[in-house]
Amino acid sequence: MAAPRYIVKLESNYVLWFEKSNQYVVVSEMIKDLLEVFLLIPSKSEFIAVLVEQHIADNQATAFYNEIKGLLEDANTTAELPSTISPTIAITSPKMVRQYQFGTNSISVNYGSSDIENLIHPQWAHAAGVSHKNTSTTFDLFQEGEQLYLFKNDLYIGTYRESDYHLLQGQFSFQLINALYQKVESDWIATFHASTVCNDEEAIMIIGASGNGKSTLSSVLMAAGIDVLADDFTPLLAQNKEVYRFPSGISVKEGAFKMLEQLYPDFKCYPLHKSTSKDVIIKYIPPIKTLGEGITHVPCKKIVYVKYDPNATSSIKQISTEKILETLIPESWLSPLASNAELFLEWLQDLKGYELIYSDNTMAVSKFRELFKV
Repeated sequence: MAAPRYIVKLESNYVLWFEKSNQYVVVSEMIKDLLEVFLLIPSKSEFIAVLVEQHIADNQATAFYNEIKGLLEDANTTAELPSTISPTIAITSPKMVRQYQFGTNSISVNYGSSDIENLIHPQWAHAAGVSHKNTSTTFDLFQEGEQLYLFKNDLYIGTYRESDYHLLQGQFSFQLINALYQKVESDWIATFHASTVCNDEEAIMIIGASGNGKSTLSSVLMAAGIDVLADDFTPLLAQNKEVYRFPSGISVKEGAFKMLEQLYPDFKCYPLHKSTSKDVIIKYIPPIKTLGEGITHVPCKKIVYVKYDPNATSSIKQISTEKILETLIPESWLSPLASNAELFLEWLQDLKGYELIYSDNTMAVSKFRELFKV
């Protein structure tokens, strides 16, 4: 079983990265030390004997052996890679064509049906229109049987089961940032399932469990004049370890409509949509700044875990990076390249984590303004 490619100390714990599985594992210093012993002495009897010599009980030494062995077995499971074999299928004629303008970039998207259009278009409707510039990138999205297909400039990108439509949505977002910034997959350290706000000097990432109000808080902050760099999809570039603008609309659920009507005069005019992931009604709020209007990329060294609780007293406190990673890693795409994994670990070492529990929007806005000054 292979050892972790990288071991990095993070506060009182260690983060291990395993290249074979592209897994990040957070362990205590004791488990890290035991792992090093295991890798030197993989024999069960010898491992236990070494620990017993260190005055560890035999049954506890056996438990440690089983724990380390299980950790290494899980971490050395080969990550499943998407198929790169292009299917022998022709791009179908689109049922509708949309043009989107992002600064100087004109993007054309050919949709094979209204259902497929509904997977992508609503969050980009604010950028749609008739472009008078040459199209820089063309996407084709269509369905054959129970399979969804994505092509970019006539090149095959991927196939997705109809039930895995969220993978199509994620890959479209990824290919879109590649088109907007003239990048390829290996240029990115990660794309985080997180919202991000910024000023001209730095960004603050917002994470939280589903339903904890990340996007609603982003819309509240934007109404207060704070720039939303990205909603729900935040890309981190390897070259400079900075986060980049993802100029989509901000999705907000029906439960926040009444409150947001007080903040956005045109809110009632925004069209209603049924969420593709949950049985709820949503709207998309156009960003106040899009590509070419706001800063394109900034450093991000602060992450806030947010939770909306109408019955709680609003508060903010600093928390460990380990706590941040519990939410950040499972829901994000992380580059499998060793060079990018190393950069990700470097980026983590500079992070500060916070937890914001809020019931009051005014307090939440003031706390974010304070964080920008820290």
